[in-house]
Amino acid sequence: MALLNNMKDSSSSSNPDPDFLPIGYRFSPSPAQFVKLFLCNWILCRQLPLNHIKYIKYLFQLDADQVPKGQSKYICEDEAFYFTEINPNEMLSIRTTKNGYWETNGEEEEVIHGNNIVGFKTIWNFFWGRAPNGEISHWRIEEYRLHPSVIPADELSNSMMEKTGRCVACKIKNIEKEEEAYRFSMMETQTESDEMLDSSESDYDENIGGN
Repeated sequence: MALLNNMKDSSSSSNPDPDFLPIGYRFSPSPAQFVKLFLCNWILCRQLPLNHIKYIKYLFQLDADQVPKGQSKYICEDEAFYFTEINPNEMLSIRTTKNGYWETNGEEEEVIHGNNIVGFKTIWNFFWGRAPNGEISHWRIEEYRLHPSVIPADELSNSMMEKTGRCVACKIKNIEKEEEAYRFSMMETQTESDEMLDSSESDYDENIGGN
């Protein structure tokens, strides 16, 4: 279960850990929350609601297996959240690492909050080897960039515009594990549905028989 709508409750509890989440909850912000509550506040040097996002200066210079994961007990072991900076030389569809490269198709997805565009999402897949003949891995990064309109007008200077373009928030995850979890979830849902159907048919047969 994701937790961001109850952050105020968890932070005001008696637990001494300011990043404490209740049992059964995990840190899994929605795209809009990731951009507005975390990336925007980080860029503006404001306090974050929770401190489960670490900083790596140039994340895209690392191979997928070099990126630390599971850095919090509230985050799945096969994913991680990071703030990072984009090197001007990395503004391409391929970002080279020591043993591979991150590649994107260049398409950006708008992140919407209400009726407003608050940011943009880009998908990067990791490949082992050298482009264009690399072998795709199971690791993927979702890169989130802030829309400048979210920055207060009185703080939107030229340097802030540059920072907005350079600083991003990323979620790295193992898509194979994610797909396995999804298939397992669908199997559980189907099993529960079948059990409910069997129970309903049994009740129906009993009622018919009783009449």
